[in-house]
Amino acid sequence: MIKINKLHDILIRKKKEFYIYIILCISSFNILLHFFKKNIYENFSVFGDFLVYRCAGVNFINGESPYGVNQLQNCLNSYPNSLDFFYPPITLSFFSFFGHLNLELSLWIWGILIIISLVSIICFTYKFFSNNNSFFIFLLIFLFSFGGLNWTGIQTGNISIIIYGLISLALYCLINGRNNYFYALIVFCAIIKPTYIIFILLPILLNPLNLKEFKKIIVSVIISFLIYALSYLNNPYLFGEFLNHLEYAKSPEFKEIFGQGFGLFSIINSFISSTVENFGFVINTNLVSNLIWLSIISLFLFYSLLQKEKIEDRKINRNIALGVCAITLCYPLLKHYECFIVIPCLFFIINNLKTRIKYVLLILMFGLHDKYSLLLVLTFTFAYETYFINKKILK
Repeated sequence: MIKINKLHDILIRKKKEFYIYIILCISSFNILLHFFKKNIYENFSVFGDFLVYRCAGVNFINGESPYGVNQLQNCLNSYPNSLDFFYPPITLSFFSFFGHLNLELSLWIWGILIIISLVSIICFTYKFFSNNNSFFIFLLIFLFSFGGLNWTGIQTGNISIIIYGLISLALYCLINGRNNYFYALIVFCAIIKPTYIIFILLPILLNPLNLKEFKKIIVSVIISFLIYALSYLNNPYLFGEFLNHLEYAKSPEFKEIFGQGFGLFSIINSFISSTVENFGFVINTNLVSNLIWLSIISLFLFYSLLQKEKIEDRKINRNIALGVCAITLCYPLLKHYECFIVIPCLFFIINNLKTRIKYVLLILMFGLHDKYSLLLVLTFTFAYETYFINKKILK
């Protein structure tokens, strides 16, 4: 009986975080066990997205367009449906490099690039958003939160991992006041994938009244546009194929086969499509979805413009974490590989909430194995932070 009391005392003295991190460890073990099971008993391959890039490079070398429905299925040996290539023509010169190499060497080189990018993301986010947790605990949070979104994203080998490595470096530059480097890196990322230009808004979310930064944002967007214009002039046919294939990605046929991610626009579009189907309305679902999505992100931007003064007791890393969360909420089509930075930022904000609700949010973050749980926790955390903590700004 004495031993039981002592054990009880030991457990009671543990902080609440101890039990929450136990949930994280159990969840992490479960995800890893599932991963090894698939590798041992099933034909499971990693870096599937990279194979698409390499095949696009092979087509480009052979003078063929990489854009189109199942255009790469012969190279990928995937029938009847294969993953398609959706990146701008300017990237094909880079991907063609891998087309000149054999598959094994290409995978090794790509793997090295992925590892370098992951090290960059983990090091920079740990430096600014770890809340002084041990590196091991932070690594578990980074890899296995929300059912292992980042762990799954790594397995795809998507180029977004490399892009987020550059974005993490851009955040480091922004925190250290090297804003010009920040803009240059974001423009470079937007050249690879246009939607990443949204991160250019981060300085405005940090300081809405800084007209100098606003001008830099305008210049950066113009530079990005001019680069795409030059790409069009260099090869109008290929650029037209790229734009046409982007339109196909919005079609019901594509969404039925490959899905459409789990971003804000995806949820809005799915809700409207199901409503139209159930009630027989005749409307342009994409147009209505875009209007609702634009209205919501306009509210986020409007709120940031209301901040006429900085909160003195809030450090820049907390402002950046909140800005990254706002940008992620606005991001139209989230994939598993889009969460490398937002998960550390979300953990940082939740762990700094001065309310017991943070323990519930951490349990949801570590215990729920569903990609949509990210948006649920992200939305609640962002709403709580912006309204309850900063309500004095709205007066």
